[in-house]
Amino acid sequence: MMPRKPAYTEPAIDPWAVAEPPQRPVPAWGMSLLLHAVLMLAMGWLVRIPSPGVLPEPERTAGIVLTRQTRDEVTYFSDADADADAAFTDGGWEAGERFRDAELSESDGLPGVSELPGDVATALPAGESTRAHGTGDWSAALPRADALTAGQGPSRALGEGTRTSVFGAEGYGSRFVYVFDRSGSMSWFGGTPLAAAKAALSNSLRSLQPTDQFQIFFYNHEFTVFNPSQAATPGMLFATEDNLAQAERFVFGISAVGGTEHVAPLQAALRLAPEVLFFLTDADEPQLSEAELDRLRRMNRGTAIHAIEFGVGPSVGGDNFLQRLARQNDGQHVYVDVMQLGNRSERRGPR
Repeated sequence: MMPRKPAYTEPAIDPWAVAEPPQRPVPAWGMSLLLHAVLMLAMGWLVRIPSPGVLPEPERTAGIVLTRQTRDEVTYFSDADADADAAFTDGGWEAGERFRDAELSESDGLPGVSELPGDVATALPAGESTRAHGTGDWSAALPRADALTAGQGPSRALGEGTRTSVFGAEGYGSRFVYVFDRSGSMSWFGGTPLAAAKAALSNSLRSLQPTDQFQIFFYNHEFTVFNPSQAATPGMLFATEDNLAQAERFVFGISAVGGTEHVAPLQAALRLAPEVLFFLTDADEPQLSEAELDRLRRMNRGTAIHAIEFGVGPSVGGDNFLQRLARQNDGQHVYVDVMQLGNRSERRGPR
């Protein structure tokens, strides 16, 4: 009789016991991946450490940042810095560096505020010192402030000046301009007014010195200028014998005709910046308005305007535009009764 096998009995299971997973060896590729990951983390940590001699980058807001690196420092420039350094962009950073270096080198040799003299005038060379170097008295050679402005005033650099007159209105200087009326009314009374005006003008021209300068305007509704050289823009001429002879031929060739327009020839004459302007007219109309008088006064840069008024009979007095023109421009006003011109001995013909 075969012996009976013992009955199989399953071992008791502990419900609180945790089953452990079977242990498996780590594959080679996993170990390699883990090793590479550790190496990359280590390299990233090392890169974040600044190298010796290089300054850490300052914190900046978002935007375009430029850098300029020298031997000892790194400078960062944002958009705002670029605006401030616009002066250096034309020539590039290299030109900017030269400019900054020049500023630093020059400022190193400048004295401080405490080193400056209390009275700056004491630091300037004396007149004797300038003359010792052959420069003369430099203070006397400096131009006046009004000579540096637009519309430069008259100058007396040539000669010592001349005194001349027209019908008793006297002027002194070296630059003279004559503005004479030649409208149709100057031919009245047998042409006596225009003939007397020409004679007075000729006498005044003959009193000038060769170093003096002059110009002549005759006007009616337009004006004519003495221009022997036919220049595009007639200017002042020296009172040489030849110029005076040509001027007399020009003067005595003028006839009286047409209407009257005062402003244009006066403005053209003032642009020549004479020292003395003789203005002769017999016109009651048209009168210069207050606005026109003011415009002439404002464009005047030192010219004395003498107004010679031709009238019929004795002066009635009052205050007309010719008197205001002379008064506002440091000149004289002279009234001439044309009825008395025949008794004057100023009439003469051309040479």
